[in-house]
Amino acid sequence: MNSLDNQDRIKEVDKNGMLGIEENFYNQLLDAKEIAGRTDLEKIKGKNFRGIAILGMGGSGFSGDIIKALVKDEINIPVEIVKGYNLPSFIKNDWLAVSISYSGNTEETISATNKALERGCEALIVCSGGKLEGIALSNDKPIIKIPVGIQPRGAIGYLFFPAYLALGELDVVKIHPRDVEEALGLIKEKAGLYNREVSSENNPAKELALKVSDYLPIVYGTEGLLTTIAYRLKCEFNENSKTPAWWNEFPELNHNETVGWQRLKETTGKFILLVFRDREETVRIKTRIEVTLGLIRENVGEIVEIPVEGKSRLAKALSAMYLGDITTVYLAILNGIDPGPVEKIDSLKSELAKLN
Repeated sequence: MNSLDNQDRIKEVDKNGMLGIEENFYNQLLDAKEIAGRTDLEKIKGKNFRGIAILGMGGSGFSGDIIKALVKDEINIPVEIVKGYNLPSFIKNDWLAVSISYSGNTEETISATNKALERGCEALIVCSGGKLEGIALSNDKPIIKIPVGIQPRGAIGYLFFPAYLALGELDVVKIHPRDVEEALGLIKEKAGLYNREVSSENNPAKELALKVSDYLPIVYGTEGLLTTIAYRLKCEFNENSKTPAWWNEFPELNHNETVGWQRLKETTGKFILLVFRDREETVRIKTRIEVTLGLIRENVGEIVEIPVEGKSRLAKALSAMYLGDITTVYLAILNGIDPGPVEKIDSLKSELAKLN
């Protein structure tokens, strides 16, 4: 029996219960949908925005990435993602600023939110409390209040889904109910499959974690939605598995990184390349991927192609992200590492707090 099938070992290593949070992803999405449904958006409904700015960092900031990837081919106004203290000059009083911070105390997001309000932007706040809640209340702005007590990266359902559904309610984007139902149904199915009680030979998430093992992961996606998912997986390897990881996207990587696999074979032989594959990828992208993998196969320890499931873009995004998220938790447990704490980030925040 490997450690991923040893329930006592899982409990011993995963002291903060990150695996349980991932196993509960379906219920988190259901709860997030309810939260979105009862959020009062009347103060900003019916307005014609000239752009959407989504403000956030880390796991909260990824909500903006995935929203933009889902809507950018359909929306007729720009969507700008702001991951920092400052706003681009073109974000002005005819924009909607969606500020997302799990704690409500992310200093970069607070700074950008205050700048947006100073410029007269409308605002929608997503948080569990903190200073951002106070900003929303003092400025009479709508707030999507989410539950406390989860690591931000484990609260992606609460951070992303209500904000995305709210934009649909505001008629900023078109969200088809059938897509939401498909996505929820697929996540429910996968939650049963990825559960800790399912043995490694029948559990794709455990199987992928075992393949990664001690390799350094490189993640490739395709421009658009799968680029965003590749980036998410890279970050989850960092935070959950406590391991370095890199990512890139087709076709851009064919103009630079493809050549970089030529030397240092002894080093790159310790890398594993994970490639998200969409059955709807174009012939040109399919050819790029397959030729590229053939060119670099001898320079990498292993290549794993990950098929993306689902029909709608929402179902594809959530299912691919879910597999990646829970895999990185299993990888941490496999290596005897508690996936919960992010001590280096906490240390950095402590040093920054001294500046105040």
